[in-house]
Amino acid sequence: MSAAAVICARAMNDNPIHIKVFGASSALRERRLRRFFSGLLAYVQRKGKLLGVFSDGRPAGVLGMLPPGDCKPTLQDFLQLMPALLTSNTPAGTVRLAIWLSIWTRLDPSIPHWHLGPLAVDTSLQQQGIGTRLMDYAVSSTPGESLYLETDELANVRFYEGFGFSVLARQPVLSTPSWVMIRQA
Repeated sequence: MSAAAVICARAMNDNPIHIKVFGASSALRERRLRRFFSGLLAYVQRKGKLLGVFSDGRPAGVLGMLPPGDCKPTLQDFLQLMPALLTSNTPAGTVRLAIWLSIWTRLDPSIPHWHLGPLAVDTSLQQQGIGTRLMDYAVSSTPGESLYLETDELANVRFYEGFGFSVLARQPVLSTPSWVMIRQA
């Protein structure tokens, strides 16, 4: 689990929303993201699927998949996530985190869907097809089912469109553009 959290923290360290939520210092933000993703990935593994890709015997990429009906945390799930949420940031950062997550939660569609994320590839192994393999798995393992995800990177919007996703909404989060996307069944 810790290797997956490190991959996510490094790969998403410069995501615009993460800069707004976890702070301007790259090194401090990466440490905070590592704590945040440790809790989030444990939740994903408990409620859905947490997939890993290895390259030369070492972790190279990770994808979380929450099944239909399980993408919004229950009260018990939220209480289990609280330590990771509270210890991953400053009090002001925790408020920004709550704003971000509440916006994306409100946009989550009511139709049954698999919720994808996080998707991350080790920074030294990006652009080698690892993310594509993970997305190919997500699409091929859920025939006839809708898939949903969020991103704050325009390049990722283009990447996901290549798998049949379309933009459901473009929603600012803390003055940062973000997109929620769906691949209809």
